[in-house]
Amino acid sequence: MRGALDAATRAPAKLIFFGDSADIEPLLEGTRHKAVHAPHCLEVDDSLRGALRADTDSSMHRAVRALARGDADAMVSAGSTGALVALSRHVVGMLPGIRRPAIMKSLGGADGRRFQMLDLGANIGSPPEQLHQFALMGSAATASGVGAALGERTDPARVPTVGLLNIGSEVRKGPVAVQEAARLLEADGRLSYAGYVEPHRLFDAGTDVVVADGFVGNIALKAAEGAAQMARYVLKRELGGNSLPVAVGRALLGGRLRRVRDAYNPQSYNGASLLGIAAVVVKSHGGADREGFGSAVRQAMDALETGLVERLVTGI
Repeated sequence: MRGALDAATRAPAKLIFFGDSADIEPLLEGTRHKAVHAPHCLEVDDSLRGALRADTDSSMHRAVRALARGDADAMVSAGSTGALVALSRHVVGMLPGIRRPAIMKSLGGADGRRFQMLDLGANIGSPPEQLHQFALMGSAATASGVGAALGERTDPARVPTVGLLNIGSEVRKGPVAVQEAARLLEADGRLSYAGYVEPHRLFDAGTDVVVADGFVGNIALKAAEGAAQMARYVLKRELGGNSLPVAVGRALLGGRLRRVRDAYNPQSYNGASLLGIAAVVVKSHGGADREGFGSAVRQAMDALETGLVERLVTGI
């Protein structure tokens, strides 16, 4: 919550918090923001059918309904991904021509350049036509300047390059669905298709957009996050001693070490857009800290500022 308030100090936004008002309202005294009492929350273990049909007093239900009514312009949630996707799809609705939503996230490459990756878990077993549509959505979102919340602006005159995540770069590599999707992307004049992206080259940021099925994309993302956590742990362990050489090294390389640490900090780029929904919906990591949740809220503000939803309609 404090992260959201931090984000709102940088923009003229009015926040609505859904949850236990007794806990929320004391933190909002003297602000323009408000609380909506929602006594229950959806649990990760709840079935999707139950999430759709029951517990309409949950914070997620009430927030999604507020978005659908137009009482809010955007929504940020750190709750169950499956419930958020299902409720957004059925209550808010899909954009015209979009069959399935996709989760897209901005990731940082080795040279500091960022790229967008989708789908990261909204769909399992996507057919070629769906991967093709993900590519169109990712390209349109990137062209709209979706990375502005991270200090970036995209050149609107340049068509973003798109790659397909695959196990190899050869034309006949990978599942049949991915090979067929490659043919669809290559034949679509609206896209700048750049071929396959191999997992070990993912963070080279060789393309502006990387497209994958939700199952594959989610595994790739979580594996990368685990590797980043390991790198941060090793860095802290090796540079955390009190010996003279280590202390001198920290003093000489303090700025560089902080940049390395921050590059492996997932909180700094927390937040993933749920593309295809007829409103701005951002999924925050459930374990986000104050900085991380603030990043997700800024992403939602950025999506409104750049007209992300309208750009998707035009792009598709």
